[in-house]
Formats: sequence, structure tokens, C-alpha cells
Amino acid sequence: MTARRIEMAAGLRGLTSAEVEERIHRYGLNIVPEKKESLVKTFLRKFTGLTPYTIEVAAVISFLLGRYVDFTVMIALLMVNAVIGVIHEFRAEKAVELLKSRLRVNARVLRDGVWKEVPAEYIVPDDIIKLRLGDIVPADGELVTGHLLVDESALTGESLPVDKNPGDKVYAGSSVLRGEAIVKVTATGVSTRFGKTVELVQVSKPRLLIEEITSSITKGLLAVDIFLIVIVALKLIVSRISILDLLPFALTLLIASIPIALPAMTTITLALGSVELARAGVIVRRLEAIEAGSMMDVICLDKTGTITENRIVVKDIIPLNDNVKPSDIILYALLASEEDSKDPIDKAVVEKAKEMNISKKDFEVIEFKPFSPETKRTEALVKYRGSTFKAVKGAPQVLEELDQGIDKEMFEKLIREISERGERPLAVGVEEDGVFRIIGLIGLYDKPRDDSPLFIKEIKDLGVKPIMITGDNVHVARAVANMVGISGKVVSLKGMPKDEIPRLVDEVGVFAEVIPEDKYDIVVALQAKKHTVGMTGDGVNDAPALKKADLGVAVSNATDIAKSSASIVLTQPGLKNIIDIIRLGRVIYRRIVVWSINKIVKTFQIVYFVAISTLLLGLPVLTPTHMILMLFLYDFVTLSISTDRLRPSTRPERWNIRKLISISIILGFVKIVELFIALYIGLYYLPLTMDQVRTFVFYVLLLSGLFNILNFRETGWFWSSKPSLPVSLSILLDIIAGTLLVYYGWVIPAIPSNAVLVGFLYSVSITLVLTDVLKIMVYRRFGYV
Repeated sequence: MTARRIEMAAGLRGLTSAEVEERIHRYGLNIVPEKKESLVKTFLRKFTGLTPYTIEVAAVISFLLGRYVDFTVMIALLMVNAVIGVIHEFRAEKAVELLKSRLRVNARVLRDGVWKEVPAEYIVPDDIIKLRLGDIVPADGELVTGHLLVDESALTGESLPVDKNPGDKVYAGSSVLRGEAIVKVTATGVSTRFGKTVELVQVSKPRLLIEEITSSITKGLLAVDIFLIVIVALKLIVSRISILDLLPFALTLLIASIPIALPAMTTITLALGSVELARAGVIVRRLEAIEAGSMMDVICLDKTGTITENRIVVKDIIPLNDNVKPSDIILYALLASEEDSKDPIDKAVVEKAKEMNISKKDFEVIEFKPFSPETKRTEALVKYRGSTFKAVKGAPQVLEELDQGIDKEMFEKLIREISERGERPLAVGVEEDGVFRIIGLIGLYDKPRDDSPLFIKEIKDLGVKPIMITGDNVHVARAVANMVGISGKVVSLKGMPKDEIPRLVDEVGVFAEVIPEDKYDIVVALQAKKHTVGMTGDGVNDAPALKKADLGVAVSNATDIAKSSASIVLTQPGLKNIIDIIRLGRVIYRRIVVWSINKIVKTFQIVYFVAISTLLLGLPVLTPTHMILMLFLYDFVTLSISTDRLRPSTRPERWNIRKLISISIILGFVKIVELFIALYIGLYYLPLTMDQVRTFVFYVLLLSGLFNILNFRETGWFWSSKPSLPVSLSILLDIIAGTLLVYYGWVIPAIPSNAVLVGFLYSVSITLVLTDVLKIMVYRRFGYV
């Protein structure tokens, strides 16, 4: 039956607006509130972990030794660290909430006798809702009419889908794999059986490859640091320095080895990237998608609705014999279509029928079977003037098998001619008295989007290979591929064994006659060849491929199931936003690389330089206060890198740890040499006491680290591109703060103005000139351009 006849037969009119308001007041919205950690707990949690514990131990020892300035600086660092951490965590949480709100699930509800589409959170008990293929069930309910095949694995763990018939229960959070039904809602929100409504939209927080890489780098540095700290400790013990005096120094060196800003850096970078993409119409469901976007080198593109406009129109109508008129073909196609359907083929048929003034008002549709990927056809059992017949429309190859009397050679020739014009053939047939016959063909045309050729060109320029995937035959596929500029072999997967796909994937530009299950096999085959794979999709059966792909992209008109399986959801038609994902992903990759290089080089500057110079001089060149201040002033400035305007690479990115560490080590040794020259100047050319020399070295160290950020962010000369405003401001404010500290002697010994000027000029000339030249040479030597 049609949807209208179903509701009439069941005596349903749905709730009135007043009844809905009353139920919302009584039962609340259809949401399950998430348990959120209190602000106090979040704040206190910032004082736990390796870094805070180390600083806390050093602070206690400093207090016991009467070093109250050191103690105050360390406690201030902890407090500021906690406040900044809470602020950034709050911002990241808000970003995730924004993404969830943009990923709202809608439901078709019968209200005041009219079907409406409303957000799922406004569903109330006793609502009448319509569920179809691809929907996520928004609330618990009972089937009134229809039949569904439902996936409840997310709720029960049971992998096999479950049949649902009138009287059966369906539960919030399950997925409709097949069928159509009218359901009466029985429970919403916290009252649902599984309490899973909140999981209709999920934004996962996995451990990222970026975090694993930076964490492994940090662990390696920490091992070397501990070794040097032990040697320095032994040296100072031999020099008869008290253990109590030594402990704060050793602990502070250890603190300098720990990436205080790492968790905040990755979270802020990716969260801000997600918000930036959301503004452009891209919803990031899983943060690793941004990372995958930077590395993706192959993307599989659905033809319909992505490369093409998905605005299918009837272009040709071809009767198969003289007794059939074009209007007859459209009439029978209309009978096998639903007027309120979202199916683009149904819409095209309905529009053509209106254009030709064809109506089915004199016909009674007794039973309607919607399209499914298994049958590849729609059927309607129709009553007309006392007789019944079946109207069918669907894939020509499917209907051809049902028509025993068709001239196969003539039929297949017509299909080929339609296909070669870039049209998709649709067969229309009638079954009367148990005999089925095809009465004609319809040529459906889905025009390629105007921006598709430009998109294909841009994606190729970015080093990403496009592969078009379509259920159409090879002739249609080749015609569309030629229009938009996709090259490579056009291969049909019809009847092809799965084990043949891996052999072909690197040569193929278009896969034709693909069934949805084939998409998963294509993704697996490409990943087996070490490709980072993107996949676009919109349907229920696309879900496994979207989930398996490194970058699963649900297009704007995708089903709820497809959206819940993808890592990225597009909110605008077309694929231009995928370019944004790739470019932003590569920018974020560069930000993490720049942060990593700065971290490794800074470890060389602070830990290795301090350790080596202490071994040579027999006494520390920096006090714990100097090092804590250094971390306070410098480490959080590196957070601004998460907003920097870096130029994306023109090729897919790949993590090369050996290259990254090699570049950092060379530059680190360069910085150690520069610092020893500064120490020499402070000891022998400036009239400074040892305490003032420490302040002078501290000042050069600070400026050098800040200028390194400007240096390492650019592969060419540091002035080749402008840093973002947050980077520029944070560096400027840090320079001002550091200069005031050393000149006025706040918490550390003051140095005269001439020493401040020498330190500043030395840092500018060495870091922004000499180091910049050496950096360009090193980057080019290792191919980091």
C-alpha cells in the first residue's frame, strides 16, 4: 500500500500539536543526558599525572629547603597549567557538542494528520513514525503495519539481523536494513529499553597515530634525558653538592623532558580543525578522519549524487513494440513508484508523469514493494476496473530474466545505445495472468555536476587518485568518466571473483556494475596495497565500506546508517569539501611536525645543553627556577602552533620518524653550539656574576626557542609566509615578558641593559639568520619541502 493508504487503513492520524507539547512537558525530550564531570573534578584532575607529580615533588623539596621563590614559581606553573587545561578542554568539549548538534537525526512523524520531518529529540510517546531502509530507529516502538529487517547488534551484541512484523517491538539505536513500516512510539529518552538514543550520533575519540608518533618520540627523548640526568647527578655528588640541593635540579631537568603541552596540542589542533571544517559544511565524526585526510592517496567516488547532480530526469522513452505508447510506459512506471518517496528515480518518474499530465488516480495500489538492493526493482499490485495486474520497474538485466519472450539481442542493443549516451536504462514491465513482459525502456540522465571536472583536476593535483564506482554498466560509466576527466581502465565487476579485485585496483579508474558489497572488497584490496583510502557513500549497504575506509565520507543525502558509519559527513551537495579536508589535514600534519621538531630541539637546548655544561663547569648553569620559568613561558606558546597558517603539501603526507628525528637532532646540535657560544660570551666578555650569567643564558635560551618557532614552521626563509595572529602575538608577548623578567630581576637575578641588548641581538642574528640558512639546507637534504 502507499503510505497514505497504510495510515488510513490503520485508522491513524497521529498526535495533535497540543498533545505533543503536553507529552514533552510530561516525559521530556527524547535524549539521554550524558554524565559530565564537574568543573572542580576536571580542575583537580589537572594536578595528577607524570608531569604534575614531578613538579609537585620538586616544589615540596624546594619548600623544605626554604627556597620559597622556587616553590612559588612551581606552584604558579601548576595552577596556570590547570586553568589553561580546563579552558582548552572546555573548548574542545564545546566543539564536539557543536558537531553532534550538526549531525542531528530526523524522523518522519504523523502530526495533525500530516507527515512531517522533525528532529529525533522531539519524538514523544504515542507518536506515529515511519521507518524505512537506512533509518536509525529514534525511539522504542511497536510496529503497526509493514515489515522490517532490523540490525540490533549495537544494542544486544547479536550480529544477525532481526525480522520485525506488526506487533513486534523496535528499539532506539537499532538500524533498518530492509523494508518499510509504521510504528507507534512507546518510550523515549531515558525510558527506552537500552537508553541508547544519545548514541544516534557519536563523535568518537580514538587514540591517534599523531599522538602515538609524538608519544614515541617523547619516550625516546626521556630515556636519553634520564641517562644524562643520572650522569650529572653523579658529577654533582662528586663535587660535594648536597643531595637536597641536587634533587630539585634533577627533577626540573626531568620536567623539561616531559611534553607538558602534548595532550592539549593534539586536542586543540584537531578540535579547532573540526570546527573550521564544520563552518565549511563538513561534520567530523571521528577526529582521526582529519589525520587520514592528510595521508589519503586514493579516493573511491560514488557516481550518483557525488560526481553527478543526483537530479535524475527522464530523457528518453523507448517502447518495445508498436502497441505501447510512451505514455503507457510512464503510467506503469508511475504505478511502480511512490509519490512521497525520496528515491531519485521515483521522483524522476513522478515529475515526468506530471509533465505529461498522467495520473494514477483511477488505479488502486493494493500492495507496494519498495526498491531493495537485493531485488533491484519496485513492484506494485494494482487493481483497475475489477482486474489486477502487477506494475514493475527496475534494472534491465533483472527484468530481462523475468520476461521469457523478449528478444534478448534487440533488448541488449537498445540498452547499449542508451548507455553510450551517458543515460541509465530503466526497464518497465507488466505482469498479467501470471505472464510478465517488458513494455519499454526509460533513459534516465543524471548530469555531471558543473564542479566535478574541477574537483577531479584539483584532487589529482594534490596527488590523490580518483576511482569512480557505479552500479551502471560500463558504457554509462565510461561516458561519465570521460566527461569529468577520470582516467584509467573501466572494469565491470559483474560476475568477477573477489580475488581478482586486488590484481586490478592499481590500474582501474572506474569500477562499473558494482553492487554495494563490492565497495568493501575494493577498499580492502587498496589498503592491502598500502594505500590510504577514502570512500564516499550514501546508502545502507555502503556502511561497511565507509567504516572500513581510512576516510569514510557520507554525502549530504546519505541515510542515517551511512552517516553513523562514516568518519566525515558532508552537509552540502558535491565533493568540493573533500578538498578542504585534504588541505586542512595536511596543514594539521605540518603543525604537528613543526611542534615535534620544536620539542626535540628544545630538549637539546635545555636538557642536553644544561647537562653537558654542568658536567664541564661542575655546577648548574640554570637553576630550577630558570627552567620552570622557561617551561612556563615557552611550552604553552607552542600551543599557538595549533592555529598557525602553514602551507599544505602538494602530495599525500607520510610519517617518516627517521627523517623527523634526523632533522631535529642535526638542528638540536646546532642550537647546543650556539648556546655554548652564548655561555662563553656571558662568562668572559660581559661583566656578570655567575648568577647573572645564568639569567643571561636563560634569556638567550628563551629567545632562541621562540625564534625557532618562526624558523621551523617554514621550509624556506622564515619570512616566506606570515604566521597566524595567535602565533605572532604569543611570541611577541613572551619576548616582552622575558625581557622584563631579566631586566627588572623578577624572581631571578637581574642583568644590565647592555647584557639584555647583547642577548637579544645575538639571538636574532644567530637564530633568524644562521640557523635559518642551516635549516633550509637540512630540510632540502632530507626532502622536507
